[in-house]
Amino acid sequence: MSDDAFEVPLDEADGHLPDVITAAAQRHTIAYLTDQGRRVAAIVPADEAWYWTPGWQAAEAEADADIREGRTRSFDTMDDLFAEIDAVRGEDVP
Repeated sequence: MSDDAFEVPLDEADGHLPDVITAAAQRHTIAYLTDQGRRVAAIVPADEAWYWTPGWQAAEAEADADIREGRTRSFDTMDDLFAEIDAVRGEDVP
């Protein structure tokens, strides 16, 4: 999802909601509807709504915490990475 979210005051969106929806979809970003400068609703492209589900947001928070706490590993090659994944899953590594 793009970081180019934009805001549209409710009074400007009135009568132009299809245009706002189209712009959000074409830009692959969120359109926030505002009322007196306060965000009151968000239009999220349907094919990107999964990102905002509670389960995905929990996984994002967990990943952020892992990175912040240094619970990450680096690998020299992709083969090393895949071998580690196989080992963790308990699969045989050739």
